[in-house]
Amino acid sequence: MPILKLHSVQDAWPSAVNPIVIPRAEKIGVALIVIASFLLFSLYSILTPLYEASDELWHYPMVQHLATGGGLPIQHEGQTDADAPWRQEGSQPPLYYWIAAAFSAPFDSSNWRELRRINPHSDMGVPARDGNANAILHTPAERFPWARAALATRMARLVSILMSTATVFCSYLVARELFADNASRITRNASLLRLAVPVLVACVPMFAFISGAINNDNAAVMFSTIGTWWALRVMRSSKGSGNGLSWQSAVIAGAIAGFGALSKSSALGLVALFGLAAALNQASNIRRLPFKHIALEVLRFSIVMVAVTLIISGWWFARNQQLYGDLLGWNGFLDVVGRRDTPASLAQLWSEREGFNWSYWGVFGTLNIIMHPFVYEVLSWVFVVAMAGCIYGLVSSALRKTLSHDAWRKIILCAFWVGIVFVALLRWTSLTPASQGRLLFPCIAVIASAMAYGLWRIHRFLLAAVCAGFVALAVAVPFVYIAPAYALPANQWQARLPLPVNATFGDALTLVEAGSSTQTARPGDEVTLRMNWELTQPLPANASIFVHLIDENDVIVAQRDMYPGQGNIATSETPANYIWTDHYTLRIPALAPAPRNLRWAVGAYDFQTGERMKLPSGGDRAIFGQLQLAERIDAAPLLRYANGVELLSYAIVPDALQPGQALSVTLRWRAAQPLAKDLNLSLQLLDDKANKIAQQDAGQPLTQWRLGETYETIFALQTSADAPAGVYDLLLVWYDPNGFARVPAYDARGQFAGDQIVLTRMRVK
Repeated sequence: MPILKLHSVQDAWPSAVNPIVIPRAEKIGVALIVIASFLLFSLYSILTPLYEASDELWHYPMVQHLATGGGLPIQHEGQTDADAPWRQEGSQPPLYYWIAAAFSAPFDSSNWRELRRINPHSDMGVPARDGNANAILHTPAERFPWARAALATRMARLVSILMSTATVFCSYLVARELFADNASRITRNASLLRLAVPVLVACVPMFAFISGAINNDNAAVMFSTIGTWWALRVMRSSKGSGNGLSWQSAVIAGAIAGFGALSKSSALGLVALFGLAAALNQASNIRRLPFKHIALEVLRFSIVMVAVTLIISGWWFARNQQLYGDLLGWNGFLDVVGRRDTPASLAQLWSEREGFNWSYWGVFGTLNIIMHPFVYEVLSWVFVVAMAGCIYGLVSSALRKTLSHDAWRKIILCAFWVGIVFVALLRWTSLTPASQGRLLFPCIAVIASAMAYGLWRIHRFLLAAVCAGFVALAVAVPFVYIAPAYALPANQWQARLPLPVNATFGDALTLVEAGSSTQTARPGDEVTLRMNWELTQPLPANASIFVHLIDENDVIVAQRDMYPGQGNIATSETPANYIWTDHYTLRIPALAPAPRNLRWAVGAYDFQTGERMKLPSGGDRAIFGQLQLAERIDAAPLLRYANGVELLSYAIVPDALQPGQALSVTLRWRAAQPLAKDLNLSLQLLDDKANKIAQQDAGQPLTQWRLGETYETIFALQTSADAPAGVYDLLLVWYDPNGFARVPAYDARGQFAGDQIVLTRMRVK
């Protein structure tokens, strides 16, 4: 009797040509994971206030416009929020919005603008220590039980929840293709591996967050995951099983790619993925069939697949070409969302890697609510360990020659898909400041599969522990990070503060007392001012609060503006005799000149009119306290330029000017690497409308600078005799005299700082 020898997935990736047998317990596990995913995404949706998810502020107006009978918008520069509240989203393919509109259309959404009250001070895309994350000044009308526009918005969010739930299930189908057991190779280990993949997809906090929000990424990710699964099926199937390069499978592939492209242009990469799958399908026939026959099979499949894709989505790209002059419609999109001044280099993109990594795991709100940095560090190390395990598993299997041809084809297909998505993301990010790791989610099923396999190769208990940790984190995030960011402050002071102020603005809003986190600071530091407020009666308009640090010449060194209550209080709707504590955290610019004696200046104003609220004395600021700005002790360069020049320090004399007076600026430089080209250095004094009152340009013999040595350049800027009084920016620019290309600079943390650097601000008296 022949002996049946069992192999685990660790020893080989078995071919999936034979029927895949799934244990009943695994089927139950998949069903429970899918149901739990739906509940998890619903939890994120409920605990995230309306329009507070990434770009939902603009996604929903697009849905509402279509739901109320509007046609596809035409994008152009200069559109206001009243004209085009969807902003850049009006350039997106429409399938997701049509589906969301169908779900929300039955409900009256006519009051949607009353709910979508934009917070003009919101730190969108910038996590801040002092809150102010809310994009919207929220109203009780959006609370449960939901009605009218609140209900219509929730129904549109339901579309995302359902689509992402489908993505979770399809990620399991991807895992079943990658880690399949033949009828004779069913093991509990393989079931654990397959079930881990949808868990690692659903429980990425960023994925769960976007899944509960109105965002067309949910449709694109769903179709991309379906496409990944179908590409694996096309690749491994044969005509004998009825699923090979038949016209039926080509039609299905074209439909997936077409609907994906109608969800987001990036899904067009599925066309290439299916083409590769077809080629890999025929790879095993190279030795037994004529090349012409193989090429015709692949070509026939590809023609049918592309034809179906164009039938479904081609009209959209033709429309883009006609309206915007490019098939993808990027011109219209970038005209609205904004372009980088020049396409980002790889070095600049590398400097943005931390934000890219964080936004894959989870940056919430309008990309301004972050988890504790330790969480990102742990998640990054888990990923590194998982990838190390994956590489070890593949290399060891390859060395033992236990990787089948089918396994190699799967690896090639998955690597190709990740590569397509990543390269497209790099290209897009080079054009616009959108370095978001979540844009890798179209291949999240492949990433999760690689992580699961790597952890499983190390030990199955490690995989189970990581899955449990992901579940715990995903459940905790909305309670620990998201919901608290939008909570109204309690009607009480957190503590009494040492500096009595008693400044009443507009006869109603009183700054009772304040306290600074420190009395001394250095350039680059953050300083927090805590303030106890009392509102004796509602104000006619919502008050904005400004907090300034000013120097001896009344020049603003650092500032922070927001609505009270860390951005959450509408003073026109707050009841009388309400008290609360605010804290404002100001970052002193790393380039700020020191030493200086700084003071706090606080005031209130109506953002709509710009009118400041008066004090009883007739002034409009409460000036108090003192902060000593000491010189830097850090020896790190202030700026590092892409060509290797480093700015070590600078000094200016005097610190305030009279019209016609000269300004002396001394800059200390170092060559951190051999310098290949001489450049011009320019210093300019400009007001906030770019009116120039002084400029000096001088060529610098950089090719003569020696590596590691320091050099001084001294400028004497002669200001115009008729220069108006006011505050001016001192601008620093390195540029090539041949073509005037500017050299980009990076700050001490390696972050891109720009190619026109404001050294400091100066007052002309």
